[in-house]
Amino acid sequence: MGKEIQPPMEGKGEEKETRERILAAARQLMAQKGFKGATTRKISELAGVNEVTIFRHFQNKERILLELLEELTSIRPLLAESIRGEFASLKELLVHYARTYYQSLVERKEIMMICMIEGENHPEVLKLLSRMPLTAVEVLAEKLERLHQQGRIPPGDFQTASLMFVSAFFYAFMGKYRAKIALDEEQLFLSAADVLLHGIGHP
Repeated sequence: MGKEIQPPMEGKGEEKETRERILAAARQLMAQKGFKGATTRKISELAGVNEVTIFRHFQNKERILLELLEELTSIRPLLAESIRGEFASLKELLVHYARTYYQSLVERKEIMMICMIEGENHPEVLKLLSRMPLTAVEVLAEKLERLHQQGRIPPGDFQTASLMFVSAFFYAFMGKYRAKIALDEEQLFLSAADVLLHGIGHP
């Protein structure tokens, strides 16, 4: 039996590019118009493809939404990597973590807006949304616990401390992008780090 002929790489690349264009168009339209307002016709026009191509890649609009929302859960490796290695101080580690987490929210702000718009009609969407802050809390609490076990910080309620720390950035993000409240992000990172350090009794 002959060897199976694989499709050329450039074909795969074109398919991937088309898929990404569809997702980008859907992300933009759903953030602006909600799930119902972002019709497959409008998505196809913005993406520069026909509707048949959309259905070939995703079957239906619900599949597009689910794939977009899956992006919400992809931050654990990013956050874990951001606090791997050595830092000059625990405050430096916390500020770097805060900056990384906040930037991950900003990069996903269109998807976050979709969640806000669709949350009332689709409770499962809000459940997906909650994964981002919960993941951020878990990663930071685990890091603080490891530092304690190494004798580098005193004992403390690291879960609660991490929850309060992460919540500050989540609500600041929502205030800036939903309520248009002016925000000095860097000062927030520094102040939140100081509050956490004080809370766990670290000098």
